[in-house]
Amino acid sequence: MSVYGMGSLFCGTEEQLDNFVNEGFVCIGWKKEDKPELYAILNNIKIGDIIYIKALPLSSKTMRIKAVGIVTTALKTENTHHGYEECGNEIGIKWLKSNINKSINIDDSNINKRKGSLFVETNTEYIDKIISFI
Repeated sequence: MSVYGMGSLFCGTEEQLDNFVNEGFVCIGWKKEDKPELYAILNNIKIGDIIYIKALPLSSKTMRIKAVGIVTTALKTENTHHGYEECGNEIGIKWLKSNINKSINIDDSNINKRKGSLFVETNTEYIDKIISFI
């Protein structure tokens, strides 16, 4: 099992968390040709992995956890949801908790990767905290 952090704010202003939760999915708001490195990560996400939705503003060291879920379907290259319909990627999620709103103070060297749209979480201390929020 792997743990992944994802953002839910597209284009800087379009919050997608309600769409994700209501329709049981996640996606990223980037096209494959624009962010192939994100698609490399997406392709590694497997059923049973954990995904958490986070917010980590550029000038902050406090990551807010919004929701945690478990992957239920592998990556699709089409949209079956009604939310952000232009994403062209979709992973099914069973949301375990979707109204968390708890924070983690980030003090390791990987803070910049956590500010992005999608990343693999490797810090076991943070993983333990995320799981405790469920």
